[in-house]
Amino acid sequence: MNRRNLMTTGISALALLSAPQAFAQANPADLTRISNYLNGIGTMQGSFVQVGPDGDLSEGLFFMRRPGRIRFEYRPPNPALIVADGFWVGVYDTLDNTLDRFPLSETPLDLLLRDRVNLRDEGAIQRIERSAGQLRIVAVDPDASEQGSITMVFNDNPLELTQWIVEDAQGLATTVALSEIRRNVQIDPNKFFIEDPA
Repeated sequence: MNRRNLMTTGISALALLSAPQAFAQANPADLTRISNYLNGIGTMQGSFVQVGPDGDLSEGLFFMRRPGRIRFEYRPPNPALIVADGFWVGVYDTLDNTLDRFPLSETPLDLLLRDRVNLRDEGAIQRIERSAGQLRIVAVDPDASEQGSITMVFNDNPLELTQWIVEDAQGLATTVALSEIRRNVQIDPNKFFIEDPA
């Protein structure tokens, strides 16, 4: 995988944006319920499988510690490593030993990782769909609605985030499915340290 494709994959996996469409207003009670669920997560870890727009399959482990911290460890042959340390998002190419940084506050990840999530006030959630014991949440970044979309998928009872589907401005979709999820477990703080490869 070249560096350009790695960067695209990394940012797609982190993006939480939505295309500009006329969606019906989401139910405030659902937004409160989802906000309470997210605010109840201190830490979370598990496995993930990612399917890119070209059908490439990647898998690995993820670790989250709110506020502000998340890590995606991709298994070979994908050389990516993505780390958010509370201020920055670092995208590593472990094959080329390179690192690119982006302010966390300028990524939609900030919405889910901030200290207190209030989806009713954020203005990001546009639609909630219910089907077969699932909630599908369509989100938009109000300041960059032209950049793409995300559908977050939750099991409804009990409420649990299991998947997200990111669609970029060109309509290309990346799916990330979570499994073996464990919440509020101890995670080494060093998992969220961005170290310069040099």
